[in-house]
Amino acid sequence: MGTPPLAAYLHTTVTVTAVVACYRFMISPTVRAIAGRPTPLILVTSIAPAVLLILLPSPDPGPIRWFALFVITVLTWQGVTSDYDVTEPIGPQRLDKQLLLVLGAVSCFWPPALMAWMGVYCGKLRGWKHHAMMPLRLLKAYLAWFVVATLCETSGSSPALLLVLGCVSLSHYVKPAWSKARLGPRPWSWAWHNRTHYLIASAYSWGWARFLRPETVSRVLRRARGFDRPINILAMAIEAVGLIAFLDRRLLVAVLAGTALFNLAVALASGILFWENIGTNIALAITVGLLPAAEYDAAAFGWPAALLALTVLLLSAADLLWQPWHLGWWDSPFTARVHWQVETASGEQQGLYNGFMCPYEREFGRVLGYFLTSEPVLHDHLGIVWDRRLRDLIVHADGDPDRLRNLKETYGRVQKDEQLANEHVDFLTTMFSRLNSGVPKGPLPRTLRWLKAPGGQLYRWGDLPPYRGHEAVRRITIRYEERCYRPATGDFVLLAHDVLHEIDLEPPKPDHGSPSCAKSSSTAAPTSESC
Repeated sequence: MGTPPLAAYLHTTVTVTAVVACYRFMISPTVRAIAGRPTPLILVTSIAPAVLLILLPSPDPGPIRWFALFVITVLTWQGVTSDYDVTEPIGPQRLDKQLLLVLGAVSCFWPPALMAWMGVYCGKLRGWKHHAMMPLRLLKAYLAWFVVATLCETSGSSPALLLVLGCVSLSHYVKPAWSKARLGPRPWSWAWHNRTHYLIASAYSWGWARFLRPETVSRVLRRARGFDRPINILAMAIEAVGLIAFLDRRLLVAVLAGTALFNLAVALASGILFWENIGTNIALAITVGLLPAAEYDAAAFGWPAALLALTVLLLSAADLLWQPWHLGWWDSPFTARVHWQVETASGEQQGLYNGFMCPYEREFGRVLGYFLTSEPVLHDHLGIVWDRRLRDLIVHADGDPDRLRNLKETYGRVQKDEQLANEHVDFLTTMFSRLNSGVPKGPLPRTLRWLKAPGGQLYRWGDLPPYRGHEAVRRITIRYEERCYRPATGDFVLLAHDVLHEIDLEPPKPDHGSPSCAKSSSTAAPTSESC
């Protein structure tokens, strides 16, 4: 392939710069400002200015339009089918879901409506959470490109749109590679010294795949530990290769497909399912593969395009454009977690797992509840720590309660908070009292529950059968548990199983009948993440 004309690269560079600036200084701050505001205010502040764009010719995104339509559809599905927060009035939440559906349909044909759509999705429906951030940022970038191309009447700017979308997606993998490279004294310290098979053990203790026998998981772990270093090196390579992905179209397709497979492997190993990322990157890979070569290869691929993409990726890794998460840590075999269980009206004990707690499925699947206990906490989600020496001390403790107690007192942090604890108890009391009285759990009838979008934290198994809402609840018990995988013997040991709080609920009134919450999931405190 001959060297592309310099003019094509200059045009792409200028357009990419304008789109990224529009994203950073216009689109993202506006979404932050309107998210969570009253719905009429969202519509007025987002739709009214966008109406002015109707007077100008709309740019043609080409085949990328279908990719944007796919992402809008996926996130609208998630927002519309998620459960209600039953502690709040149901009517406004139902209206917000209906509005999201309408705005999503309009956005497929008129991209400026995405601003109002994102205001409703990110704020009113609590959609701005980790697993949806990458596809949401892709839609922000798509809207930024539409605004720039419309106002500047820029023709032939589709290659710039492709480059920006690719950088947004790949930055969510480059940033974690950079985070891992900074964990130790050398860039390869994490790849060489992290014991990734501990992640499988901790996820099992946390509630992932607990339908498997401990002996089966132990056999898997004994085999997996020999592959820690090759897996770590491969993981960092998949995350970092995005830095050169725009050298060639086929390389970009391979990298996007590799990230989807990487997310699938993470889900199988840990129960953390980035299904939004998997679907989005597969769709983007298919789109890139089908783009016409004459229009895109000359301006979106090659050394100049790769250098431009590298600049955007490095700026995003430095949190100067958007802020992908720092996903780098050391895995450990010790976990401390708060669990919830219920006693139904018939007296059966059942586990209240995070799958039932939608729209707060993520919060209940992670580290919610440490404010209820006086125990010092050593780690974050799934037993992860950020200090290799602490990881080694935990491993050497080998599940010994006294040694772990000393480590907790030395390195742990007590997170007990009476105000948060009282608010949490009030929340659970209100939630299950309303469910017991027949308040619907979600917008879908029981026969259509299979249409609900999946969650991202698959910790839905434990020592008790899961509560699915088929009976009223008369008592909620909150427990603190410590579990440890002992690498020397392959055993899973239960170190603590303490009751933190019990909530007795009043029985439902006879004229209300059985609760209709068998439909799914809903519950917790609003996320503090920013858009």
